[in-house]
Amino acid sequence: MSKNDRLNDAALRMALQREQSRIKMPEGMSGRLMAAVREQAQASEKNKENTKHLLIDRWWPMVAAAAVIAVALILVPRLNERQELARYEGSFVKVEGHRQDDLQTIRADIREALAMADIAEAGIPKADVAREAERDILQAADDAELHDLLERMLNE
Repeated sequence: MSKNDRLNDAALRMALQREQSRIKMPEGMSGRLMAAVREQAQASEKNKENTKHLLIDRWWPMVAAAAVIAVALILVPRLNERQELARYEGSFVKVEGHRQDDLQTIRADIREALAMADIAEAGIPKADVAREAERDILQAADDAELHDLLERMLNE
């Protein structure tokens, strides 16, 4: 028997003696009462242990889910960026005579070029672009017959 158990038994005996002095008990009842009190104390200790395990059992799935969500929040923007840049695979810029084709490095240049293209496109009416293209095609035709054929095709 450990020291704690002996102290607990002594405390229980004292409590039992106090109760016995107040209440008249039949012979042999004190042993059963002592056993019941001990049993109750052990059950209380088991409940405390079970409560700890229940808390751990309840919390670990939530902690795992939070970790998965945190990892997803970190990785998803990077994956989206890689997919966006994949469209420009093969693009490059020349920097001080050196070819730079690392998309992560030239990402800012790509975005700047796209922004400039959007601005230029917004300023030019679509009909003007089409007329300009037609005129360029007609001027490129060297032969008069080809020129007339192209003109008829464009007017249809």
